[in-house]
Amino acid sequence: MQYGVIWDACPIPERGSCYVVRFESASTVSILAYVDNRGGVFHVDHPITLAPAGEPDLAAVPDSNGHEGTLYVKDAHAALQPHGRYHGAFSGLMREVGDTETWNTQRSLGYRPFMASVYLRLCVIDGASSPRPDLDGAAVDAAPRALGRKVSLFADFSSTPLPDAIDAVLYRIAEQRDPSGIELFARRVLSSIDLERLRSIVAKSPVSLVRIDRMDGFYLVFDRGELDADEERFVLAAEAAINRVYRVLAALGFGLAPATSSPSEEACSVLDQHSFREVTGHVEKLLSRAVAPNPWIQPGSLAAKPGGEWDMRTRFASLCESLNLIVRFEYGFQCSSASRGFTVEFVEPSSDAMPAEAYDQEMRAWRRLDEEGRSLLADEYACRMSLVAAAAAFASSLMVSSCAVVCRDAVTREPRRAFFFERTSFTADVVPLAERLCDQQLRSGAARRALSQYACKGPAVRPVCDEACFVSPRDDGRRLPPGLQRLLLADTASELEVMEAPDDPYMARLHELRERMPQDRDGAVAGFIELVGELEASCAAAELLSDRPMRSEFCESYLGRIVVPLTVDDPETRIHRVPDALFFAQYELGDAYFRAGDLDRALVEARKLLDMAATSMQAHFMMVNVLARMERFQEVAEVVRHGARVSYDRESLAYLYYRGAFAFWALGERETALALYCLIPHGGHLGELAQAEMQPLMAEMDRTERPGIEEVAAVVRSAGLAMPPDQAVVDQISDAAVLLADNGFFHLSNRCVRGMWHIMGHDELGVVSRSLLPEPRF
Repeated sequence: MQYGVIWDACPIPERGSCYVVRFESASTVSILAYVDNRGGVFHVDHPITLAPAGEPDLAAVPDSNGHEGTLYVKDAHAALQPHGRYHGAFSGLMREVGDTETWNTQRSLGYRPFMASVYLRLCVIDGASSPRPDLDGAAVDAAPRALGRKVSLFADFSSTPLPDAIDAVLYRIAEQRDPSGIELFARRVLSSIDLERLRSIVAKSPVSLVRIDRMDGFYLVFDRGELDADEERFVLAAEAAINRVYRVLAALGFGLAPATSSPSEEACSVLDQHSFREVTGHVEKLLSRAVAPNPWIQPGSLAAKPGGEWDMRTRFASLCESLNLIVRFEYGFQCSSASRGFTVEFVEPSSDAMPAEAYDQEMRAWRRLDEEGRSLLADEYACRMSLVAAAAAFASSLMVSSCAVVCRDAVTREPRRAFFFERTSFTADVVPLAERLCDQQLRSGAARRALSQYACKGPAVRPVCDEACFVSPRDDGRRLPPGLQRLLLADTASELEVMEAPDDPYMARLHELRERMPQDRDGAVAGFIELVGELEASCAAAELLSDRPMRSEFCESYLGRIVVPLTVDDPETRIHRVPDALFFAQYELGDAYFRAGDLDRALVEARKLLDMAATSMQAHFMMVNVLARMERFQEVAEVVRHGARVSYDRESLAYLYYRGAFAFWALGERETALALYCLIPHGGHLGELAQAEMQPLMAEMDRTERPGIEEVAAVVRSAGLAMPPDQAVVDQISDAAVLLADNGFFHLSNRCVRGMWHIMGHDELGVVSRSLLPEPRF
């Protein structure tokens, strides 16, 4: 884990010095704290514009001489307590002093790194010194006791099958003579998981545990298509159990670090209950981020309209994807900047995800919950989650005036309850309610009762988007705004259609010829030639009759059409759609000659195919295969270069690089060949072939180790190839996604955002893409 400080990359209060951050990737950070210029460090998790109120979590207070001072850290009661001394001044170098040697006693640092490193050591990394959760007044033994050993409950979870990992934890705890409170609590929670059932599920379909740093929790990855509803519910309950244990460890100040102290098992249960009821604490935090910068405002080269569709949707998705709820938050949404309305739908947690046992402080005893009791807890938690969902909606834009929240059943996915909030009443009445709920147990049913006045029936939740936004291009005669016209080389939305009509007579002829091919090859080939001639004439006529420059293009998908402008030099050019039957008839001709060994004629047909389909990977593959059979490897390399510049699909790029690697090897350019082999993902048949071919190549080069990614990138670029995917492709798709969303062309924007998701891998993009469909999906 790497930490650092930033100060010019995002908003900061007037007297602010920097933010303490954790690096999640080369370009992504999580904010941990804000450092002012007067010796205070405040815990925050997002950029702020106003200085925090109240006492800091860490403070450096100078003595009267200004050259030394005292370090203070908040205790469990939120009071600052002296923790040590330091020498130096804010304007120079600073060093901690003390009898015990620490990282900060060994170094003299400037103000920013000194304050950041002390905060990280005392409040983040060092669990023994981290502020403890406030259990004052609890009828439990809350005092942390040193264990004299390190307890790592999740040590095996990343490398061991999930059932075995849980079994090993339970076994180690059972073998302890004097298990700690956190271990006893973990045993109580994890032993509720039926490991035999989990084993049978994992044997049928893999279930793997991953940690999502952004949400500070664990996530079980599995194939929903291979599990029935009950099995899915069981797996999600196991996920909740694991997160419950982790949340208590985090509350104790350890998280994934080995625990060195622990309160009693009863105190851990109290912390567990607190983590459930404090879910509404997210409400105020979310609303405070309503004016924070949107990291997705400009995903490509064009910025979105502030407060527009793209801004609202990406803000909401980013806020929700950062929530660290105990249970899985499966949600969908729709919104409209025009109507200023928002609808959020999410799947309620099942009763299985709720605690089966909890320590009752009033009874001073453990209480076991039956199915009815756990169902009531799940209902109450769902009501509180509704407040969080609504807060995220209102935080997505200050212009959102109303929000409906629909809760769906965990098994049937049918609506169970719905709430409707107006912005004014939500801010004035519901936000204070959310704060009060943090102090009320789930079993009190307080949220359920309080939200009854906001309840509405399903039909009362009106659609917030104009239906015209979801129309496919074929039925959409709307004129594109100038920005989209320039970007996509089209005047109307209908010009962006790539799908053939289902009753196209030419496709019917194509299917007949394909069926004829095995019995009458010559007759079928003659039929394909005739079909190609007819349809080429129709394209030529369209180009001649156009009052603007026009080019006929076949596109395999909507994304292929979005990328076509990258291959066109004249911005006045418009694109005429090549009929599907023309492309596939041309493909059949080339394939027929290729199979017959007539490579010269196959090459002619392959060139014609690529000329009419500049972004089609099928056309590139045919061209590469013919040229490779003819051993014209220099031309293979050129086709691979062209394909890599317009491809947006990982599998297609992998095949291009695979064929390109062999071509460059044959040309004697072994460094380029090796670099391309390294870009092919492991796994699958293609990955295995690449690995097998790479070994003799490396032997020729006297290399024993694969090149690193930086070397690969440098070699690939020096060969005139694009690193996957080409930035121009990413920008084109991103710019189209933004402009199409902001201008109400959701059908096409959905395809673009989904493409961005597959390229970039950010979960919020998947959420945004689903929001652009007519019906919410989870």
